[in-house]
Amino acid sequence: MSNKENKWQEIWSGKQVVTQDDRKNEFDRFCELKKANGFDVAVEDGESYYRYFYNEWLEFFDKITELAGGDIKSVFEIGCGSGVNLYMFLNRKNECQVGGVDYSASMIESAKIATGSDNFYCCGADDITVEPKYDIVMSESVFQYFDSLEYAESVLRKMIEKSRKLTYLGEIHNAEFEKELMDKRRKTIENYEEKYKGLSKRFYEKGWIEKISGEYGKKVYFTDVNNTDYINGRYIV
Repeated sequence: MSNKENKWQEIWSGKQVVTQDDRKNEFDRFCELKKANGFDVAVEDGESYYRYFYNEWLEFFDKITELAGGDIKSVFEIGCGSGVNLYMFLNRKNECQVGGVDYSASMIESAKIATGSDNFYCCGADDITVEPKYDIVMSESVFQYFDSLEYAESVLRKMIEKSRKLTYLGEIHNAEFEKELMDKRRKTIENYEEKYKGLSKRFYEKGWIEKISGEYGKKVYFTDVNNTDYINGRYIV
């Protein structure tokens, strides 16, 4: 693991475990788990900010269900964080088998609590095995933290091989807008250079993803993020 990855791991490992609270409705629980995943920025209208993400997740679920042929029995997530995505899947597919990996022990514990599943492992994304297979193998807002293109390719290939029906990559930073996004982050986030020293983000070209997936006879479906308060949204593949 590189020094950069060690720094990111230190940040994520410092997150507190999200405990169970059955009194929360789905949206409130979604917000709590989403915040734990780093989407806890200060915005003028927090309700609207998270409502966008919630509604986009519902649209994502409808689309991914359609692409998977309507029947999803298992989902595995790379960089599962607090387990928010798998929690949402289980609320709609309560017999679905879920699991995932994350290099933050506290996030793994949160995911176990959120889903009631023990099929989670504290390890790097490249440590996953291609067996057992899952219908859906996904990652969201993870590839931007990888140290090299070679590492990202290894993870992507394993994800494709592990999936029976569909591989989903959410929030891939678009290389076309790298300069524009980084300039905006520096202007928007106070003391950006100090806060993110040594913590660069990785950007990808659509063609790179399509080439690798094409080798497996797979097609790529790219999503849009329409949350105007989300600084990274416009710059995602």
